[in-house]
Amino acid sequence: MKTNLVVTASDRKYGDFLIEHWYASLRDTSNLNLFDVAVLDYGLSVAQRFYLQSNGVLVRSCKRDGHVTSIRYRDLQYLLQEHPVYEQVMLCDSGDIIFQGDISPLFEVEKDQFRAVCEDYKPLVSIFISSDFFDPDDKERLLSCFIKNPMINGGMVLAPREKMLALSEEMLKTIKDMSRFGPDQVVLNGFLYDKGYYRLDSIYNYVIATAKEGIEIKHGVFYTGAGRRIVVVHNAGNVGALRPIEHFGYGPKHNILKDDVYRTLKAFYESTEGLFKTQELFLDSQRRFKAAVHKFLKDIGIKTR
Repeated sequence: MKTNLVVTASDRKYGDFLIEHWYASLRDTSNLNLFDVAVLDYGLSVAQRFYLQSNGVLVRSCKRDGHVTSIRYRDLQYLLQEHPVYEQVMLCDSGDIIFQGDISPLFEVEKDQFRAVCEDYKPLVSIFISSDFFDPDDKERLLSCFIKNPMINGGMVLAPREKMLALSEEMLKTIKDMSRFGPDQVVLNGFLYDKGYYRLDSIYNYVIATAKEGIEIKHGVFYTGAGRRIVVVHNAGNVGALRPIEHFGYGPKHNILKDDVYRTLKAFYESTEGLFKTQELFLDSQRRFKAAVHKFLKDIGIKTR
């Protein structure tokens, strides 16, 4: 009986990539005897759904009433409640990820913790920490967490069943508007830094645009700039034109580095690194000032909250 589960989400638009690249690369590189695969279905075609089910993939029909990156946590809850057998769960993107190595050993690493990869450079996810998505207290807490910590990428996260359910509940409780891209990444960071997590090597979710080690492509296969073969390749980017890999996919006829886009992204992230350090220093000074004012008022007998 399999107690490990890999879960992703897709619709008709990305369904062919899911089948021909995401699932094909996972099947060819990992031991599928050690985990099940499930797809949250937000509008797959009949043919796409049939193919997946014929290959042993668990497909769950879901209501698309928000942005998939957020509402998938609600439907992940439903899936896990329907299938209580699964003890370890990996939630993974599918539209911009391929596999080049066996991920099954990750299910045995630090099994009582969240496991995830941090990005080397920090994308401007802080633009999503707004009143549109969060109440004031949550907004302040999440902004502080984001500024002072490396950013955990939510494209692939593993956890024991109960912790994954707790993360899903936090998403549903904290995000006010689930109709747009972005806030789930912020909540994930706040929750994992609060509860604790184990940081995986970057090759297990290698975000090309923000990885300091760089990238090399040989016959369609991705390596880091230091020559390490990448296990999980993540061609991240909400806007397709800003993704650094053209014709991204699984096989030797795919994967062309867009040099101009890649260099521009690297230069941009390097330039913003100092900005986040300045913000962190400012927040620290602000906290120290508030603490000093609070102590002074207390010393002279004035009560504060």
